[in-house]
Amino acid sequence: MRCSFLSRGAVIFATTAVAAFLFFSCSMKQSVDLIGYNGVVYTADSSFNQAEAFAVDDGKFLSVGSNKSILGAYKSRNMVDFKGCAVYPGFNDAHCHLFEMGKDLWYCDLRGSKSFDEVISRLKKFYSQHPDRKFIIGSGWDQGLWPGKQFPTNDKLNAAFPKIPVVLSRIDFHAIVANQAAIDIIGVKPGDANLNHEEAQIVNGKFTGIFMENLCVRFKDEIAKYSRKDLEEIMLNAQKECFKNGLTSVCDAEDEYPTIMLMDSLVKKGKLILKIDAWPLPTEDNFKHITKPFKHKNLTVGTFKLYRDGALGSRGALLLAPYSDDPGNSGLEYYPLADYIKYCKWCYEHGFRVATHCIGDKANRQALDVYASILKGKNKLGWRIEHAQIVEDEDINKFKQYSIIPSVQPTHCTSDMLWAKERLGDRIKKAYRYQDLMNQLGWIPAGTDFPIESVNPIYTFFAAVYRKNLNFKPEAGFQMENSLTKQEALSAMTLWGARSTFEDKVKGSIEAGKDADFVTTDIDFITAPEKQVPATKVTGTWLNGKKVF
Repeated sequence: MRCSFLSRGAVIFATTAVAAFLFFSCSMKQSVDLIGYNGVVYTADSSFNQAEAFAVDDGKFLSVGSNKSILGAYKSRNMVDFKGCAVYPGFNDAHCHLFEMGKDLWYCDLRGSKSFDEVISRLKKFYSQHPDRKFIIGSGWDQGLWPGKQFPTNDKLNAAFPKIPVVLSRIDFHAIVANQAAIDIIGVKPGDANLNHEEAQIVNGKFTGIFMENLCVRFKDEIAKYSRKDLEEIMLNAQKECFKNGLTSVCDAEDEYPTIMLMDSLVKKGKLILKIDAWPLPTEDNFKHITKPFKHKNLTVGTFKLYRDGALGSRGALLLAPYSDDPGNSGLEYYPLADYIKYCKWCYEHGFRVATHCIGDKANRQALDVYASILKGKNKLGWRIEHAQIVEDEDINKFKQYSIIPSVQPTHCTSDMLWAKERLGDRIKKAYRYQDLMNQLGWIPAGTDFPIESVNPIYTFFAAVYRKNLNFKPEAGFQMENSLTKQEALSAMTLWGARSTFEDKVKGSIEAGKDADFVTTDIDFITAPEKQVPATKVTGTWLNGKKVF
């Protein structure tokens, strides 16, 4: 070896020189809170650049670039070697139900049940595991998966649970089946003069147990009673589930006043750190107490959530023409159009944005036209249509004309596609038009609508790009002309989600100066083969540069 010819003094001199070089080189580097390196970093910025590394300081991305540029300029005691794995901006769910998911974790999971008998079986098992429960709430049943595809009645539910109240939400939360014990507690009767008969299924003068829309809310609110400790645990469990799935920001798409105050109190305690855009419902309490937009740390309240109709699966979506499989039914309006107009005007006058749930083509038309009458033309107010599920050709350009944001949930498409044509017939071509909608503004935010769908945002990406369900059906994809590209899908659940709440200058992409929210996964779902994408798992979630999962 060459060094064997050097004198002992020369060796000491050389070693000292190298050490001195490394010392001075290191001392010249800027100290930062965190350095991430050796990654495939999808910045999701406007140019959709890729990087290898970044430096984080004081909760912000300080610099983004190559391993050489970052490691040559910065030093940190917190070094994160991504080992060649994919790194993405923190996922942003543009439409979800945070508190409902927390409660859902307490409930009996009925998703995927193949019959009402299986529902009963799951409920019995659940009750045996929770014998101290004073009520049973379940969610996720879908008669579209059952033989005959018919709504259940509560006969078997009454037989299995004659005393304890049971309320079971359909997968879309727009219909429930309740047992007689629950009906007795609510006190509603088929002959009540103020009963909305469109929201209660009655056969031979008796309730079948099926209730819809506003009555769903009433049943769950009056049956389920929680302590303050329960409520805090429910909310924090929901936050934990978000971090587990890589979500660092969410739009919480409907909140009662007590829920907003619960979130605010947990933010003050430093327990709730998830970035939340909370949307009050048009309730008397909310109108009374929330009279102007406000922001408290990571909690923002500046958008009211309104409704025009229900869900397609329960035939509550408001259509211009009757359902193809129910000729006498054109759906339900959630509340009278006059009330909806009044709520929109109140929001405009008080500086709030509006996000309206619209499934059916008539619901979308009505909401777009009401918005147009208030907004007048192009604007920067950011009013939104949530779901925008069935939109006629003559209405779709209104999104661009009045700067209205179409907010979509791609897994709705892949959940509904196997039966939606039964409801709509040829109108199916006007449904789930994500590419058409994206073209209106040149961008589109995407969410999951959890817990109606899975909280997993990677399923959002898969459904948007491949238009298939998790069984990889249909083989050619569903109405692929309206699929999104991989770049568009990732942007929809990161940068564009932030843009939908006017926060794309501070988060949503991995860029210098923005919040250091980022996620790592075990599979690079951008480059992975199609069938590997849904199997992707989040391996780490960082919020403001701190690891939260």
